Amino acid sequence: MTKHVAVTGTLTRVNWINPHIVLEMEARGEGGKVEQWTFQSNPPSWYQSVGLARADFAKAIGQTITVEAVKARDGSLYGYMDKIKLPDGTSCELVNNAEPK
Repeated sequence: MTKHVAVTGTLTRVNWINPHIVLEMEARGEGGKVEQWTFQSNPPSWYQSVGLARADFAKAIGQTITVEAVKARDGSLYGYMDKIKLPDGTSCELVNNAEPK
């Protein structure tokens, strides 16, 4: 949970499914090489509860977004999203308000 990354690139796909939505994006890595990133996130019902719908993500496909995430431990181009900024300026931080056990 200590490997945080911020990735800016083009949203290419959104899987709006339970139990977690999955975003795919293309971003330029070191040396300008195109990288294919995948980010897992909260369930669709959570996004709906904060006022974001499937259509908000669908209209962002092909546009530039920024994702902040915890990067996969194995170093792959995969992460669990902490925050997203959509092309229209909408920004959403994923917060877990659950009390630790």
